[in-house]
Amino acid sequence: MRTFLNGEAFFLALLLQQYFAALTATTTTNTAVTIATILRPAPSFVLRARRASGPLRCFASVKEVARRSAPRALASVADTPAMSSTIASALANVQSRIDFASLNDRSVRLVAVSKTKPLADLLVAYEAGQRVFGENYVQEIVGKAPEMPEGTLWHFIGPIQSNKAAALVKGVGRSLVCVETVSTTKLASKLNNAAAELNSDTEPFCLGIYLQVNTSGEDSKSGLIPSDTPAFAKEIVDSFTHLHLRGLMTIGAPGDLACFDTLVDCRTEVAKVLGIAEVTLELSMGMSGDYEEAIARGATNVRVGSTIFGARDYSNKK
Repeated sequence: MRTFLNGEAFFLALLLQQYFAALTATTTTNTAVTIATILRPAPSFVLRARRASGPLRCFASVKEVARRSAPRALASVADTPAMSSTIASALANVQSRIDFASLNDRSVRLVAVSKTKPLADLLVAYEAGQRVFGENYVQEIVGKAPEMPEGTLWHFIGPIQSNKAAALVKGVGRSLVCVETVSTTKLASKLNNAAAELNSDTEPFCLGIYLQVNTSGEDSKSGLIPSDTPAFAKEIVDSFTHLHLRGLMTIGAPGDLACFDTLVDCRTEVAKVLGIAEVTLELSMGMSGDYEEAIARGATNVRVGSTIFGARDYSNKK
């Protein structure tokens, strides 16, 4: 177990005292509480304390995180065992509904959207088996990615300015498997150049992307006009060797399921222009309120956040 500095030991003891005082009010005899804290200038870690009938034993948990060093606080704790259990059970419920909607077709990928959520919540989901996470903000994903265990995969699903493309790719590295919101040549070019920096003869790297399509026609939504998408897809494939066009993405208008059908039709036209089978292009569509309907209409990638992690807190977002 990691050795603590004197000041850290005092602070940790205080935290444990507070948590276990609360736990004694319950009748549970074997309760695990996950405490995530960052104590400058020491590395970040996750400590699990177990209250048992015998002496209190403290031991390091989540060894992948424990061995990493962090210069700043990125996470707060999943406050109680009940909260951890809620995330895990919600995740299992969503996956079960995906399996049912897709007739147990495991080709449907669940992206757990963790924007604004603390690192501790992501670790709970990771320990429950989730490996693919989605973020909307460059600063947030760049902060979280180095703190997650090996094997974590990231989708960037928010709007991104082209001047932040390099920071995104460099900050997340090879665990960034897909940028879902590409709709301009300028952004594609910046991502391609950044991906080239990670490529080598011994370790080839190609960044996956989805083309974002505005299927609802709303001015408030970003994305390509459906009729422009096939030609744009051809330009991407022909021009950018370090990008891999994995498919198409849409947000759509709430309650308008026709947006999903529009994306399916758009994929058909893109596949024709590229001379490839439709099934080789993924469809990212469907969120917490409509992912089951999206799967029924052909989604292979769904983005679910609040249903798993609870309501978001945007108080710190500008």
